Amino acid sequence: MADLTLRLGWKPRFALQELYRWNRQGLVRGLGGQSGVFANLVVSEYPDWEMGLRMVMPSAVISGLEVLRRAGWITQIPYLITVTVSATRRVYQVDRFEVNVQGPEWFDEMAAGMRAGEGVALPSLAPAWALADLVRREGWCDCGVGPDDIYWDWVTMSDQNDWADACAALGLGKLPMNPG
Repeated sequence: MADLTLRLGWKPRFALQELYRWNRQGLVRGLGGQSGVFANLVVSEYPDWEMGLRMVMPSAVISGLEVLRRAGWITQIPYLITVTVSATRRVYQVDRFEVNVQGPEWFDEMAAGMRAGEGVALPSLAPAWALADLVRREGWCDCGVGPDDIYWDWVTMSDQNDWADACAALGLGKLPMNPG
């Protein structure tokens, strides 16, 4: 929306009308909510929604099951990618992500487990940190994954060290990574 008014010099009302018309014609698709982010489907049929999310919620970090899937630890594909965003910043409810809002203390606790995104991609938690966060918040099996769902062969010694660090930082004690 802002690009249309700045780059093309359109008045906001006219830009909204054009976006509405383009959306009805299937030329653009919105990120959702009141984000004001739309993807040009003429340019790309499969837009990079993570880049759009980063534009409106720069504190967003990929967390949850998607981190485990990307690491190859699980094969389940979450319906929506979970992102955690800071409660101290503007938060939008969007259609394409599950938005988990956390205070600054969560970001402080998880700082050692955050991995920078490549290019414009969203940063994410390291897999062991994401698993520890899920287990702490919801417990094994209630978080959507159980010990039997994880491909333990993909878990490295570095991941096990990350698990120990995450458990210490999150107050989980010496919880075994594979309780099975």
